[in-house]
Amino acid sequence: MTNTDFEQIGKRGFYRPSARVSFEQAVEMVAGTMREARALGLNDLLVNTKGLIGFGQPSIFARHNLAVEWARAAGTNLRVAVVARAELIDPQKIGVLMAQNRGVAGDVFTNEAEALAWLDSHLTNTTGTFTGADPALKPPL
Repeated sequence: MTNTDFEQIGKRGFYRPSARVSFEQAVEMVAGTMREARALGLNDLLVNTKGLIGFGQPSIFARHNLAVEWARAAGTNLRVAVVARAELIDPQKIGVLMAQNRGVAGDVFTNEAEALAWLDSHLTNTTGTFTGADPALKPPL
């Protein structure tokens, strides 16, 4: 990861890589950033993959590999919002479902505004009460 690709603001990271890569390389680039975000003690990570080109729509098997790799990298304490080109997002978000089944608190969006709104909706208010829409994604206390 280069300094121009990653930015940290408080406990949130932003990763916006731009490169011509294979799908497998893209998965590893994002996984590496997830591991780094965890090492930095971040709560949230927004990953905008729209700058990654060189691959087409992934197969179901590629989505499974992505889910497994990103679940290992993100763990259960890092909330991850991924921004991707619409044509790469499965209509049923099967990759997201596979990652969530492995404990990942994450989702995929077509723009950063929606991704940030999702991350913000999962914050804890000052009384310590979880304010997110899905109690299953409650961050650990």
